Amino acid sequence: MMRNPMLAALALLLLGPSGPVAQETSPSRPKTTPGSGAPRTTPSAPQSKPPAPRPAGQTPAETEAAPKPKPMHETLRGYLRQIKGVRLERADKDPNTIVSHYTATTGETFDIVVIHSPRKKMVGLYSYAFGNVAEAKNADALRALLLSANEALAFGSFFVDREQDIGLKWSLRTETPITFEAFQTVYLGLAAAAREYGPQIADCMKGKAKEEESDSTTPPPRDDEENGADSPAPSKVTRERRVRNPQ
Repeated sequence: MMRNPMLAALALLLLGPSGPVAQETSPSRPKTTPGSGAPRTTPSAPQSKPPAPRPAGQTPAETEAAPKPKPMHETLRGYLRQIKGVRLERADKDPNTIVSHYTATTGETFDIVVIHSPRKKMVGLYSYAFGNVAEAKNADALRALLLSANEALAFGSFFVDREQDIGLKWSLRTETPITFEAFQTVYLGLAAAAREYGPQIADCMKGKAKEEESDSTTPPPRDDEENGADSPAPSKVTRERRVRNPQ
């Protein structure tokens, strides 16, 4: 007991009847340790859409539209420009008929017409300017010469069209691609045949061939394509140039 009543009264006044007054404090948030409680999440940036899958086995170039192939007549003109000694005339109304002039190393010039026939799927090479059978002074020897030449030639064959004009031709099929090497071989082979047999045909036209070598019963070789829709073009085209470029 307190001895001093005044001190006791003062203590009772300060402390109250039930002990010290608790100090009021603001509510505190519970402390959390790392890894405890709900994880904090940060919104991520939107991702771009992944590219569409490419079909298996295809490259990016193959997925693009394939270029259209060149027309055959443009390919043939490109081939002719690559052959040394060839000069081309300007295209006529029909681009599938190409008139070329080949000058050999010996100086001789030969007209060779290249015709593409889409209907027949064929490229034909034709050389004329050999003359007309009806004008030959020794027609029998001429027929025999043409037949023997066809047996000996590796490229080209002689024929007589419906107007009795003598021609030399060779054909290439277009079901498979025609390479430049194959075209050049045929073109130069046709020119070589024209160079070899041209003078002999000219001798028959003038009547210089030996008659005992001829067979009057043998007909001249005919053009097996003369009934086709595209056959008149070579003789018509080259006959106009025969007067300007006689052999």
